[in-house]
Amino acid sequence: MIRKTTTSSPRSSGRHGPSRWRGGARAIAVCGLYAALTTGCEQKVLCPALDSCGGPLPVGDWILAPGHPSCSEDMYVPPTDTRLVQADLPPGRTPPPEPALFDWCLLLVTGPGANIQVKPPRFYYEDGPVGAAAVQYDANGHFSAGITRTGTYTLDFPAYCMRAFGAMDGKPADPVNDPNGPPANVCKQLEVPLRASGLGEGSYRNTTCEPNPVDLGGCLCAFDVTETGGPSGSFQPMDGNTLLHLPGSNFPQKVTYCNKGDRLELTGANGAYLFDVRGLRTFDLVRAPPPPP
Repeated sequence: MIRKTTTSSPRSSGRHGPSRWRGGARAIAVCGLYAALTTGCEQKVLCPALDSCGGPLPVGDWILAPGHPSCSEDMYVPPTDTRLVQADLPPGRTPPPEPALFDWCLLLVTGPGANIQVKPPRFYYEDGPVGAAAVQYDANGHFSAGITRTGTYTLDFPAYCMRAFGAMDGKPADPVNDPNGPPANVCKQLEVPLRASGLGEGSYRNTTCEPNPVDLGGCLCAFDVTETGGPSGSFQPMDGNTLLHLPGSNFPQKVTYCNKGDRLELTGANGAYLFDVRGLRTFDLVRAPPPPP
């Protein structure tokens, strides 16, 4: 077909031949550019799609179970600077917070007082794996999904963040409950208020801080994550193997499914994220056991 569009007709004069050739060349160039833009920049789905056999509507309660995992793609999601959203305005003649403080210290501010933590950091993790999930479809066309991300992550506080504003080793780790306790390094001093901050947010537990062997004077603070969320809304069948999720305040989402009676396989259609959870591609679910009487 390309050759036919770029070859002159035998009856054409020499004057028309080159013109048609140039027009065809331009068409080829445009088509080539379109192909490069539509295929070269397309994100490839790394998780293999599950079965999409369709079947009856998956009405009921479904959960993840051992041997029936989800598949997610690791993604880097940069933290948002919370100071830029409805942030407090600094008083007159007071400079705004240094942007580099967020990049290096995750908003942590330490000081020389009894409590080393002047301002708590922002707990942050890039992309937690799915540890549990429960999905419900009811006969009235409503759905809900509870997705729990779990894992252990680390906050890396360089020596500058820990010591630049006067914090020092040799003070009690818990000055409030044990003011006469043994002297501790700045990492153990930070561990106590940081653990309380994580519990206050509700999702970050078991915080421990230790000196960083690579960055002398810095600290590595590990914490466990258990964070649950997920969409809800209505759904409707599109064809024999595709559902359309209509979350209350989000865009419609297509998902292919295979209902095998006691097992349900879900895949985000056309490379879409499942339940609009970034990185999540598939669920291999089993029917939830009935509640105890």
